[in-house]
Amino acid sequence: MIKVGFLLSYDYQYIFTALDEIYQEADLIVMSYDVDRKTWAGNYVEIPESFFDEVRKYDVANKIKFYGDHFFVPGHTAMELETRQRNMMAKVMGKGGWHIQIDSDEYAYDFKKLVYFLRKNSFLLRNPTKTPATFLVNFVTQFKRDNDGFYVITPYREACYLVTNTPEYVKARVTNSDKNYFLNYNLIHQSWARSEEEILQKIKNWGHKDDFKVDDFFEKWKNLSKENFHLYSDFHPLDGKSWSRIEFVGSSNIQEFIEVFQEEHPQMEIFNPWSRTKRLKLFLKSLF
Repeated sequence: MIKVGFLLSYDYQYIFTALDEIYQEADLIVMSYDVDRKTWAGNYVEIPESFFDEVRKYDVANKIKFYGDHFFVPGHTAMELETRQRNMMAKVMGKGGWHIQIDSDEYAYDFKKLVYFLRKNSFLLRNPTKTPATFLVNFVTQFKRDNDGFYVITPYREACYLVTNTPEYVKARVTNSDKNYFLNYNLIHQSWARSEEEILQKIKNWGHKDDFKVDDFFEKWKNLSKENFHLYSDFHPLDGKSWSRIEFVGSSNIQEFIEVFQEEHPQMEIFNPWSRTKRLKLFLKSLF
């Protein structure tokens, strides 16, 4: 099975764009949310009941399951609570299958290519304790948008933990397995391409809010423009290096961006990250 889990919070409104990309290929979709409408920072976030009604109307194949729980716990960091929620959601998603935890603002275009690769290697699901596998993909991070398009971090080499057959998370989506493999697959992330109000809400509530100087970074984001974006280099807020530079992609909205980007950067065939000999060893190990 292809199981997809979403965390619903302050950016819940992006979920329909994300669903459009994965819905047809997914077997099960779980959406987790805090029943008290609190973020990991303990702040209140409004998720109207009309949103849940919209999702139910969208779910014509009855694939989506809502999971509400108490995900804010006083005395814990935002990252600890994010990791806790991901583990709790993984249990609700159930044992077995490929677990894909994806955020509301992440768009897995041409998802069928990733699913084809996962189904082709479904032998890894027989006994995952003997054949653990976690797959990383490329983040295509949108840093800002204006009326003419999106400013995007390039090159697309920022790694994102996305898929695993051993859904036991130790930090956000990082699993406790050391069997991590990189796949040449692009995942569009609308991370910073939001309104000023949304960015302030994000940096005060997300899992990394205690990991860097958010006010300084907000000013850097706010000051970016057509005149100076080419001057931004090596400015990732956590490591200061992995965001090499910024390019501009003209488009009027996120749907058009996905279409333009997909045409310019089509998903390539995903090849096995192991040699034939290694894959054969994994296959044999899965049988016993």
